[in-house]
Amino acid sequence: MSASRQLTDNLDPNAKSAFARRTLPGIACLLAVALLAAAIAVIQIARSIDNDALVRERFLTGKAFEAHRRGMSRHVADNAFWGEAYANLSSQVNLNWAYEQQNLGPSLYQDFGYDAVFVIDPDGKTTYSVIRGQLVQVDAQHWLENGLQTLLADARIALEDDETSAGVLTAEGRPAMATAAVMTTGGSDIEERPGPASVLIFVDLMDPDWLLELGEAYAVEGLRIDDNERIDGALTELIRLDGSPVRFTWSVSQPGEYLLWMTLPVLGAVTLGLGLLAWLLLCQALKTVRIMDASYKRLAISRTALAASEERFRDVAEAASDWIWETDRNAQLTYLSARFEEITGHAHVAWIGRPLIDLLVTDHAALQDWLSGKHSVPLRCSYHAADGCVRHCRLSAREIRNGDQLLGYRGTASDITEETKAQARAQYLSQHDALTGLPNRNRLRDYLESKLNSLTIASRLTVLYIDLDRFKPVNDTLGHGAGDEVLIGVADRLKQCIRGDDLVARLGGDEFVMVMSRLQHNEDIEKLCARVVGVISEPFSYEDKQIYIGASVGIAVAPTDASQASELLRCADIALYQAKADGRGTWCFYGSEMDKRLHERRCQEDELRQAIAVGQFEVYYQPRYLSQDMRINGAEALLRWHHPSRGLLLPEQFVPLAEETGLIVPLGEWVLREACFEAANWADELVVSVNLSPLQLRVGDLYQVISSALADSGLPANHLELEITETALLQENQSTLDVLSRLKSLGLRLAMDDFGTGYSSLSNLRNYPFDMIKIDGSFVAGMSHSVENHSIVKALIDLGRGLRMRVTAEGVETLEQLHLLQADGCSELQGFHMSHPLPAKELAALLSKARPGDEAKH
Repeated sequence: MSASRQLTDNLDPNAKSAFARRTLPGIACLLAVALLAAAIAVIQIARSIDNDALVRERFLTGKAFEAHRRGMSRHVADNAFWGEAYANLSSQVNLNWAYEQQNLGPSLYQDFGYDAVFVIDPDGKTTYSVIRGQLVQVDAQHWLENGLQTLLADARIALEDDETSAGVLTAEGRPAMATAAVMTTGGSDIEERPGPASVLIFVDLMDPDWLLELGEAYAVEGLRIDDNERIDGALTELIRLDGSPVRFTWSVSQPGEYLLWMTLPVLGAVTLGLGLLAWLLLCQALKTVRIMDASYKRLAISRTALAASEERFRDVAEAASDWIWETDRNAQLTYLSARFEEITGHAHVAWIGRPLIDLLVTDHAALQDWLSGKHSVPLRCSYHAADGCVRHCRLSAREIRNGDQLLGYRGTASDITEETKAQARAQYLSQHDALTGLPNRNRLRDYLESKLNSLTIASRLTVLYIDLDRFKPVNDTLGHGAGDEVLIGVADRLKQCIRGDDLVARLGGDEFVMVMSRLQHNEDIEKLCARVVGVISEPFSYEDKQIYIGASVGIAVAPTDASQASELLRCADIALYQAKADGRGTWCFYGSEMDKRLHERRCQEDELRQAIAVGQFEVYYQPRYLSQDMRINGAEALLRWHHPSRGLLLPEQFVPLAEETGLIVPLGEWVLREACFEAANWADELVVSVNLSPLQLRVGDLYQVISSALADSGLPANHLELEITETALLQENQSTLDVLSRLKSLGLRLAMDDFGTGYSSLSNLRNYPFDMIKIDGSFVAGMSHSVENHSIVKALIDLGRGLRMRVTAEGVETLEQLHLLQADGCSELQGFHMSHPLPAKELAALLSKARPGDEAKH
């Protein structure tokens, strides 16, 4: 007996009681501090939860408005970029088509809840209006109040990128969300009419019921317009197109406060309970001291048996498992834990004395080797449960020894049936699409490679690349649930079109691939394609609705088109794009000419890059003349490409490709520097004009490029003129204005090129810092035989003079045109009648011999 034990035993009952009374207050204080800290932590957590809830609800509110705006934008785009709508509503209104047939009529209010639909012509007149599903004659300007003009202007700007405009307006005294899009043919065969098209507008009034429904969809309770209520934090706002704000509020959830009401009483009760428990425990401790002596003798008796038991279960604890087993040295079972019967369903007494190998489904030699010293790594095996099911387990074992004598083995069996099933499921999902159950891209690749490797000379392998037509509107209008149901239905129908070991796979989205090895003739392939297109064109049912989609098919055949899996899929994909270009709902066989077109396009791009790298370009200069005395006052820099095989190429033969690939930026910078260095050698009064691409205004630091060119060449800034087309002004107006204003600060000149041919409004002449407008040559060419063209040119000249801008007429090719422009007061002239574009040396010779009044001879 230790000294501490003796000291405890020698204490009398009074000393033990005093010890308990001294300990109780300390324990109580410790509990009180712990519970107080817990209460403070709960309060802080509650506040944090409330703040997080407010931030989340404010984010969800903004997300709700943005999602609704995007949905309206998609709907208005689907209808505005529709050829039939363009034909029946843009120039003249077909009420029977639009309203009676409900193409753009009551169904928009009944199905989508749009309170108003307007069609506004280019003059701002409302030509078609439907209010809450009723055809009425209402002027959109009055019904929508302020901001409509901004919405219309934004729609025409967005048309350049095939986009729509959206914003918040005021209608019937309430805020309203409106989206607008300029009507187009949508790429259909319908002939596009000259002039601007009408604008289609959808309007949703933000009434109380609408706001409540929108908020509930995003878990925001009580969303409403804020009428100067003072609710801290629960505010968000939208800005109307006229600049005025609309404030919204909602009923803030307070989960943290609810947590406090639920937690603090519990903490109080726990405090009382723990205090009482501490007192009871101390009383029990005194009683336990008296009982301990009596228990000590009994404990000593069982110590020997306990030591053996502890050794057994210490080994078991080191290899934690579901059930425990022991065998003798011959691997005959001598012990099975109670969990054995629970897991396997077998009575453990039925297996005691039987070999372990009889229970497990594994190799006998492998088990013997594992037990004979190779069991450091768990052994995976399986067995049949009592219900006949196969279950999997992982065995762990160690030897039972008495000195050097081997007595047997003991270990654990961990049930890994679910883990094995999960691994099998993961393996399946790695090869199959989770939604449709079809093979995925990985399985398709393996299948194709296997089929191609076994392909004989006389056999063919056909690949159909299928893309669904009109599938996107299903997701947009009915939701992704409907889209998933349609995809599952498509998968089921495609599986019915294959036989034997043919394969149908889903690549993702709405793309499917079918692989057939039994179609030997193109006629058979076309019959199958017709069947595929036919079955997919049949309606799908979803929630009592009929959904109609279509399919386009690209066909590639191995080994004719390709003999590699990736290349065969690529060929089928190319054929699919051709099928879509042919009008959708059809099929197309792959042809080498398709690849040839792609190859030619890549070769042209490579040639253009090489030309820039090796310097195959040259700048020509077309002189510009003062109409008063026909003196040369400058020249326009025009690019030429000395192609090694095609000869001298004009800009229209390569500039579109340069703009599409982005190569126009380095090419434009080169032209600018060349023109600046050349013009630095001209007379002081001459100006060089350089064209800028719209891409140059948006990409890179154009200000730094021009500043560097002027500084390196020594050309004064007022001798450089930059020409910008009207098209450039339709994109990123504010950004473009900032760039042009910054360039103007250098002291150079700005000219609007091809004026009158684009969609730029006259306000651009006032808002942008232009010094000159250039009349497009198409107007000048028609002056001599068209009074209307002459009137247009004269009006543009008068407009420029009224704005105190110089006016240059391009494309002057006859003496008659020259005399008409001089009579109309045009400032400057440019065209083949005076001079063709000249290389730099020829222009220098022309400038050196030019005299006042002589230039008209050239």
